Amino acid sequence: MHSLNFYCIPRSDQFSSQYDLTLIERLNIIPDFRTDINLKHDLVDVIFLTLSAVLSGADGWKSIQEFGDSQLDWLRQHREFANGIPRRHCIANIIKALDTDVLIQAVFGWVNEKREQSGKQVISLDGKTLRGDWKESSSKALHVVSALDVGSGIALYQDSSNIKGNEGEVARRVIDALALNNAVVTLDALHCQSETMATIIKGKGDFVIQVKGNQPNLQKHVKEQFSAHYEDEKLAIFEQQNKGHGRREKRTSMQIDANLTPELKKKWPHICSIIEVASERSINNQTSCSSRWFVSSLPIDVEQVASIVRDHWAVENQLHWVLDVVFREDNLKVSDPTGAKHIALFNRACLNLIRQHQGKKDSIAAKRRGAAWNSDFRTVLLFG
Repeated sequence: MHSLNFYCIPRSDQFSSQYDLTLIERLNIIPDFRTDINLKHDLVDVIFLTLSAVLSGADGWKSIQEFGDSQLDWLRQHREFANGIPRRHCIANIIKALDTDVLIQAVFGWVNEKREQSGKQVISLDGKTLRGDWKESSSKALHVVSALDVGSGIALYQDSSNIKGNEGEVARRVIDALALNNAVVTLDALHCQSETMATIIKGKGDFVIQVKGNQPNLQKHVKEQFSAHYEDEKLAIFEQQNKGHGRREKRTSMQIDANLTPELKKKWPHICSIIEVASERSINNQTSCSSRWFVSSLPIDVEQVASIVRDHWAVENQLHWVLDVVFREDNLKVSDPTGAKHIALFNRACLNLIRQHQGKKDSIAAKRRGAAWNSDFRTVLLFG
């Protein structure tokens, strides 16, 4: 594969020279593998229907059909829909049969080329379990790993698995699909794996990754190194304080060279520095203290890493919380894992569209309602 050096758009030879394609032109690139089943309805019509319906609040096959039935006149302003709106089971079968990788390239490539980028990019990777996409066993739930551009709040890419414990491999697939362009990738302790670090470095990125007890030897070394440096006058320290709603928080970030032992250096060759963030929280005169530790490929710049560490947790508020509350993803009315994976993709693409809208100032939920109630506003969101 050739890297697409455009703000971390997913890499793909198929789309490498087609940044100026419109939505419909990109959807036309998606291959149609149907033979003699469900051929009554045009493939691009069905994909455009699904994207528009999800943007307007649809959360399952039935509501996608209902949107199409009520908005057929508007849909026909942009596509032919010669045979009307397909039934929900037909929509499900068509969307589930799509090539996931090509669908991701088409939809995310189209959305992400619209955005503007400045400064050093921080990409936060984190996983989310779709709790409403199974009927019998949580072990079959779909786990979606998303890459979030923290600065813009835009989801860059996603991959998924319904195999529990496979998150590390999925995360590496996401990283490998991105042109990192010297971006900093942040991950939680689940992804503190040498293979993941190597994938980031190979992609010309840097990393800041939390370390916990799942890597006991590395964690022990990090703690011991900081214990030996607390009294060092040259210790790089950066302090931040926040007050509000009866709460006071003080965060002290510290960064030192990793100074790994030969044994650890052999296993973790890409770690250059280690970080401790000590937090002191006071609420109603009750104070609690805690520390978190991280490893990084970055050189010493404690103010920079303090900002990066704080930014990592934005994935919870900027992506997962919004998907749960606004897009009701935990109540997704799709039980098939492939269908759920594709609807999750449309959810993230639509969230990106709403976030990038530069018109009226309003909440994400209000703009999504606007897409449902006002066809002109829906057109603006989709076509600019």
